[in-house]
Amino acid sequence: MLLVVLLTLFAVIFSGITTIPFFIGLLAAITVLFKKSWVFFLAFGFGLFLDLIAIRPLGYTSLILTAFVFLIRLYERKFETKTTFFVLICSFLGSLIYLSVFDYRHALLQSLVNSLFAIIFFKLLWLKSDPHSETI
Repeated sequence: MLLVVLLTLFAVIFSGITTIPFFIGLLAAITVLFKKSWVFFLAFGFGLFLDLIAIRPLGYTSLILTAFVFLIRLYERKFETKTTFFVLICSFLGSLIYLSVFDYRHALLQSLVNSLFAIIFFKLLWLKSDPHSETI
């Protein structure tokens, strides 16, 4: 659990400094691995905090992030979600939509970088939650 808190702090701090939405990759990894309802509250809290940092009206980012988590949870029944490919595609599309909605430049490049960090988050959380598993 300490690793989740540290990764959350990393994602929030660096998302406030850069325009790369690291929190989307972290939310994708946490949602896929833990499958708990507290992830919705985490997404909502992330969104409110990031709206405060970016000086936007409150709730825009929260709406996007909770919809993102909802879509991941919706596709859990149709696809195998505990794979790096799913986290890669999911974080790429989520960050591309987020960056497009808020009209950031270089959205494709930032989404690609975010997807790579999402894979790192996913592998770290996977190894921490199940250290004896070798398949990712």
